[in-house]
Parts: sequence; C-alpha cells; structure tokens
Amino acid sequence: MNKPFLIGFFIALAILSVLAVYVYLNSREAMDSGHRIAHINRILNHTENVLVTATNIHSGQLGYALTGNEQFLETFEKANDEIDGYLKALLELTKNNPPRQPRVKALEEYILRLRNFSSTTVEKRKESFEPARLLDASMEGKILLDSIRTIITDIRAEENYLSDKSSRNKEREIKNFKYAYFTLLLMVAVVLLTLFGSIHVHSKKRMAIENQLKILTEENKDLFDNAPCGYHSIDDRGYFVDMNNTLLRWLGYERHEVLGKLKFTDLIDKKDIPFFEKNFPLFKDRGFPDNVEFNFIKKSGTSFPVILSAVAMEDEKGNFVKSRSSTLDNIECKQALEKINNLNRELEDFTYSVSHDLRAPLRSIDGYSRILQEDFGDKLDEEGRRVLNVIMSNAKRMGKLIDDLLDFARLGRKEIQRSRINMTGLVNNILRELLVQEPDRKIDVKVDELDTAFADVDMIRQVWTNLIENAIKYTGKKDLAAIEISSYESGYGELCYKVKDNGVGFDMKYAPKLFGVFQRLHKMQDFSGTGVGLAIVKRIITRHEGRVWAEGTLQEGATFYFTIPNDNENA
Repeated sequence: MNKPFLIGFFIALAILSVLAVYVYLNSREAMDSGHRIAHINRILNHTENVLVTATNIHSGQLGYALTGNEQFLETFEKANDEIDGYLKALLELTKNNPPRQPRVKALEEYILRLRNFSSTTVEKRKESFEPARLLDASMEGKILLDSIRTIITDIRAEENYLSDKSSRNKEREIKNFKYAYFTLLLMVAVVLLTLFGSIHVHSKKRMAIENQLKILTEENKDLFDNAPCGYHSIDDRGYFVDMNNTLLRWLGYERHEVLGKLKFTDLIDKKDIPFFEKNFPLFKDRGFPDNVEFNFIKKSGTSFPVILSAVAMEDEKGNFVKSRSSTLDNIECKQALEKINNLNRELEDFTYSVSHDLRAPLRSIDGYSRILQEDFGDKLDEEGRRVLNVIMSNAKRMGKLIDDLLDFARLGRKEIQRSRINMTGLVNNILRELLVQEPDRKIDVKVDELDTAFADVDMIRQVWTNLIENAIKYTGKKDLAAIEISSYESGYGELCYKVKDNGVGFDMKYAPKLFGVFQRLHKMQDFSGTGVGLAIVKRIITRHEGRVWAEGTLQEGATFYFTIPNDNENA
C-alpha cells in the first residue's frame, strides 16, 4: 500500500469519521427538534381540546337556559368533567417553560370564571327562566369565552412560531449534509416518516373533533327544529329568514313557502300590524322585546294567540342583521284568563251584593249607637262610654270598608270613557284638595311636567288620589315629608307615571301582597285604612291594559309606578 493511498485512506477515514460524527451530532439535533415539534403539537392539541370543552360548557348552559331541555345539561356536565384533565395536561406540558406559564394560568382563571358563571346560570334556570335569561343577556359568558379564545390564539401563535423555528433549523441541518448521500436519504426517510406520523395523528384527532362538532351541530339543529316552542328570524325588512318545524307546523306552511317570501306582517292579525310597525324600529335600536302578545294567522285563515320574545342580532359594526325570536302558544293561557275573568265577575257581583246588603244593619248599629250616646250617655260610666265609642268607631270604619268594596266591585261594571287628560293639572287639583286637610304638617311636593294621557279621567283621578293619599299617610312620622311625582315614556307604547315618598317604606319580599284586597303591611294603630285602596288602583290600571308595581325599602320610602298605553294619537 503506497503512501498516497494510505494518506488518501486516512483522509477518507478522517472525512468519514468527521462525517459520522457530524451525522451523529446532526442526527441528535434532528431528533431533539422532532421531540420539540411533538411537544409543541401536544400543547396545540390540548389547547384545542380546552377550547372545544369550554365552548361546550357555554353552549350547554346557554341551550339549557333558553329551552330548559336537560339534554343540554349532559353536554354541559360532560364538558365540565373533561376540562380539568385537559388543563392539567397543559400545565404539565408547560411547567418547564416559565414564559408559557402566565398564559396558561390566565387561561385556567378564565375557565374557572366561565364554569362558575355557567353553573350559576344553570342553577338559576332550574328555579326560573327569567333570572337565567337576564344572566345570559349580560353577555358575561360570551365575554369570558372570547377571552379564552384570545389566550388560546396567543398560545397557538407562540407555539406555531416555535414550531416553525424548529422546522427551519431542521431543514437547514438537512441541507448541510446534502452531500452525504446515504445520510441524506436516511434523514429524508426519517423526516418523511416523522411528518407522515405527525400528519396522520393530527388528522385522526382533527377528524374526531370535526365529527364531534358535526354531531353537536346536528343536535342543535334538531333542538331548534323540533323544540316545543316556535323559533323564527326576520331581517331588517321584516321578511322571514328562518323558522323551525314547530312554528311551521302550527302555521300549516312549508319552509319554502315562508322563507324570503312572507313578511312578519303577512302572518299576524291585521289589528296587530300597527303595533308591530310602530315598535319594530324600536326593537332594532334597543335590542329586545319580552312577552309581547300577537295573533298569528294560519294558512287555513284561522288565528291563534302567541307570546313572543326576541333579541336583535347585530354585525361587528352594531348594525341590525336579524331577529332571534321565540313564540309560545298562548291558547291555554287565554282560556285560563277567560275563566279567571268570569270568576272575577262572579266575585264582583257577590261583593257588590254582600256589601250592599250590609249597609242597612250597619246603618242601624250606627244610628242606635248615636241615640244611645245622645240620650243615655250621661248615665253610662266611663267604661260604658269607651265601649260605645269603640262600637261607633268600628261602625264608621266598616262603613268606609263597605264603600271601598262597592267602589272595587263597581270598577268591573263601569265602562271606560277615554279622553285626553292633562295629568299635571289633574294631579295639582288633587294635591290642593288633600294638602288642605294637613294644615299642621310640613309636606314638600315636587310635580314634574307630566305626559298627557288618553284614559278615563274619573278612574285615573281615583288612581292618583289613592297613591297620593298613601304617600301623605305613610310620611306622617317624618318631620319633613318629601313627595315626588313624575312620568316618562317607558318604550313599546307605554307612558309610565310614578309617585315617590320618603315615608316608612316596606320590605320588598312582601311587594306581591301590596295590591291585593285587605292586604296591609302596617298595623292598623300605626296607619289607618281598609286595605282596598291599592287593589282599586290595580283594578283600574289593569282595565286600562297597563301595569302597576312598587319598590321600597324599610324606613327609606317607597315608589309606586303605573303605566298607561300611549294612545295619544287616538285622542
């Protein structure tokens, strides 16, 4: 073996050795890069799982809150059970990387808040629909879910950047030993196999997620189409753009006959059209009506009553896109209301008859008591005179009670005679009449300019008289009584009037009792009265198709509200 050959051999051996070491080192680096990429992919997969389960938590509670269907609770509870495992895995994957920890901790905090909010909403919905609807209307759940998406997007961006960086390093390493043919082939094979395996695993997980989303979408579609209540959407022109099978079945139409072809006004009673046309612009501007009554017209021409609630859907610029409305069949409620009205009429007749029949014996008691006092009062001892005064006082109170009951009963018989009412002038006249009876008290009354109403002036006078009398009576223990009377437009065709005082107030848990007959929240010896005044107020306002309610705090005063339909254009 000659010297040049040996030199060449050793040079080749050295080159092979260097190449072997180079290949080994680069193989190690390539393997490390592969581990880093796999680690990053596991983080990305777990963030995807966290997002899907957080979305299921929100959609589950939202579906249950809107419909009360317990199938949504299964989605909600399953997602609650799964998300802890995904979060724990994500924390484990990022524990050796401090820069990643703050985002994961923030993600964990937002998910905890979302779960607490969703659990609270579910518990509220189990008790009643309205508190759950108000919680969902606050958009807190959506805001929390959007925050979770933002954090996950940031995590993905960072992980994708690191993944891209590792991939670029790997490609550079492959290029560096492209002249090492067999090593290059081996590395290409390893890379191809690694990539194929990664893509295969990722594809399988992606397909599983897509199948899960498909199943969820189909379930939501089935729930929408076959819910026990009707759902529909109309665009800004009033055309139907969506309607579920339930409402189509009620109306007797096929989907292709309605969507994009019929307007909302085509399917409601003619007498409801002016109300809709007046309030639809308000709805698009303010967001949602609640429990509005309409009469839908079936394809056959017959009608049926429904109760409608809706929310406005807007684009990112705040422009109205469409409504999202639910309708409940109101036939049974209407029938029950008619039965109640019949019973009320029978009760009114009975009350009127009994009250009228009680007048005669009560008049006799009062008359004979006065004769006894005038003719034999000086012959009675002090206890006898006291007992006689008690009899006369209670007879007088019974007379006032009978008068109030007769007034209450007459309200169901009296026809409403509507006319334009100058509310400011009416209230000021009533105040002059009532305040002259309180010459020794300091009473500060503030009356704003009140909206003109179209109603029965005699009935509304009785409403104002009863409310103002109450305000004066229940501020009797104040050194300076303060009473405020004002009005405002409440929207959706109503005028709202209120009387506010700084009197003894009441506990709000007893508010439902205020407007019942004979319901009193204060002792007779503290404040006189028959317990019928507020019942009369409610009866009058109900007959005017308005609402009445009260708010109060013990020893801090009370505010009484009543509404009247804003029909001034008909005056």
